[in-house]
Amino acid sequence: MPDLICKARYFRMGEKAPKNSCFKGKVSPASIFGGSNSYFNYTERYNDSDKEKASLIDYTGRYEHTMTSDGFLDSEEKRKQFKEKGMECLSKEGSVVYEIICSMENYEKASNYSLTNQDQFSAVITKIMPSYIRSIGLDPRNVTWWEDFHPENRTSITPHPHIHLLFYENEPSHTFDHLYGKLPRKALNDFKRMFANEMIKRQDYGRYREIFNDINMNKAKVLDRVKHINLDNVKTVRDLYAILPEEGRLQINSVHMAPYRETVYRVVDDLLESKKCREQWHSYIDSLKRYDDIIDSLNRYEKSARKETEIAKTREQIANTILKAKKDFTRDSSYEKILSNENHRSIDGEKGKIYKDPSIVRDKLSSRNPEPNVKRLINGLLAKRQKEIEQEIEEYLDMGRDKGYEMSL
Repeated sequence: MPDLICKARYFRMGEKAPKNSCFKGKVSPASIFGGSNSYFNYTERYNDSDKEKASLIDYTGRYEHTMTSDGFLDSEEKRKQFKEKGMECLSKEGSVVYEIICSMENYEKASNYSLTNQDQFSAVITKIMPSYIRSIGLDPRNVTWWEDFHPENRTSITPHPHIHLLFYENEPSHTFDHLYGKLPRKALNDFKRMFANEMIKRQDYGRYREIFNDINMNKAKVLDRVKHINLDNVKTVRDLYAILPEEGRLQINSVHMAPYRETVYRVVDDLLESKKCREQWHSYIDSLKRYDDIIDSLNRYEKSARKETEIAKTREQIANTILKAKKDFTRDSSYEKILSNENHRSIDGEKGKIYKDPSIVRDKLSSRNPEPNVKRLINGLLAKRQKEIEQEIEEYLDMGRDKGYEMSL
């Protein structure tokens, strides 16, 4: 059985409590932050009257160890202010509270990661929440959260140390409205991955550092291999440049690239499987797989998708590198630069080395738009100039013969 078990649910204001929550009644700001219209069912199972709470925050915080985005609620005044703020925010139309329950299999497993009390759990949650909130498309500045630790659970004989993590938007953005308030599966998987990542750190930081160093080193090597490939000499890249539009933003996720995206990624994959990149690329994939295997061993049911996510990011990065290089390719292939290149300044003629005069061509091009027919124009101008040079040479040689000697270039 995996060490970490996570579940998610939501509470939409004005609607019935979700079936998987074991709660009854209609959800309201009061049922979340205080009031008589509680919809809880299982809180009544406690004999201790102090534990028969009438709101979700009082239920989760029945041990008075609540950690929040505003800090630790270590006084009655802070709890009151936090509740009042929550009541106000959830009174707005479309308000939703999301809850993640994160449980360890038992205290023996929890002790392996030093996760047996509120201080330890809250340290992990405080660290990952800003990144987690951003990862699911919300703004951390617009989100309030609270977290509470429970040393036991209601339905099992074996105590399961677990936490309740709840969060809501101060100003509802309706980000998940199309899912009727549910968190997407990816949102739960992101949380499990981030939490499991911290578990690895707490169990063996040296091992964690080794894994990530391996991943980062292999990725850096892949990008370095691509960087040092002369893309001008790669046929698939040249073919790609030939069909790309001349105008528009050369970024893989831009609107202009939508019709070409599949082709670009095909070029990326060909490049990564080439002789120069293949070995390092597969080493990078293997290092990501080792990480996923460790995360999977800690989670229940869901498989980690970190490998696919990181591979997609790397392919996107390389795609943008290829697209960015198109500007240099076009400039390097311009006729003006070809003419000024040392390798194109002279040709071997029948009467010796003949030098081209690129200034003539530049003057002609300065008032023209260099379209595909320019190459034909250039060749014509060069041929004309070459004939002029040959004629000048002949005249010079004839002059030398008249004086009784010959010259050759």
